Amino acid sequence: MKILIYSFNDKLGDGLQKITFIQSLKKIFPDSQITYTTTNTTTLKNQLSPLIQGYIDHFIEYNQINSSLINLFKKNEIFIGMYFDLIIDLQKVVIRTLKLKQIKHKFFFSAAANLLFSDYKNKNNLAFKKIYIEQFYFNILEIISNKKLDKIPNINIPKYDISNIPIKFDKKNIGIAPGAGDNDRRWPFSNYLKIAKNLRDKGYNIYFFIGPDEKDLLKECLNNNFECPEWIKGQQVSKDIRLIMNLAKKMSCLLTNDGGTSWMFQFAGVKTLKIFGLTDAKKFSRPGFSESISVQEYGYKSIIDYPVKEYEIKLFSFLERL
Repeated sequence: MKILIYSFNDKLGDGLQKITFIQSLKKIFPDSQITYTTTNTTTLKNQLSPLIQGYIDHFIEYNQINSSLINLFKKNEIFIGMYFDLIIDLQKVVIRTLKLKQIKHKFFFSAAANLLFSDYKNKNNLAFKKIYIEQFYFNILEIISNKKLDKIPNINIPKYDISNIPIKFDKKNIGIAPGAGDNDRRWPFSNYLKIAKNLRDKGYNIYFFIGPDEKDLLKECLNNNFECPEWIKGQQVSKDIRLIMNLAKKMSCLLTNDGGTSWMFQFAGVKTLKIFGLTDAKKFSRPGFSESISVQEYGYKSIIDYPVKEYEIKLFSFLERL
């Protein structure tokens, strides 16, 4: 059985959110050959590859599927001569769905336009709007497999040697991830620094998790005597995602924006306090592992306007419940 999965674009968090779906799809169709395709790129092909080895057989990026009406009437040269038994559309923009459906196939699933273009019908009235994103994917699985799926499983995280980073688990260990893919998702680093100093004064051990895009913050963290366990002498220890996910297990929790690191911790089974600006807190908070602060619910238009004092009230309530 040949299966094609389509996603528009996968940054780190987007890719992590799809791993349980891909692993479960392979269990449902164990003899399938799975091709994963994106309009842009996918982190499943590189950064997240250690977590999906043996699940995806082929990647196709830059697949000529986009939101252009003109493009809808052009031949897609990428998929000439290809045929799939099943195409699964993971997004809901109608023009992209129509372009995807032009690829030769037997069965087609899409939640776009209330499943209007899908060969599968929503007999059990499963939700595809305003729900947590992993649940969205598992509702797809339930429909195409015609099986009741009661629980979203955890990711199987391969072990990784972190013996060169001498951190032992302690309930007082708190991680802080100040980065995010977009600036409008970032609470100011100066605020996180204030929080970190306050927590340290109260006896907590604070570790900053700094990605390569935030390397400019590294010096300031070190100058304030905060450890950044992913870095040694100004160099990343490793770009392997297993490093961070195994380091995550040394922390009691993570304070974070809506960025990729937050997902690594959530999928490693570590609870997060996650602050949201424009993005949907319900959709991007993993149930049981993420408590959210949605600044718009408190009358703030931008994430940068949310004050430290209000954050601390939420923070200490969160820490009491760990």
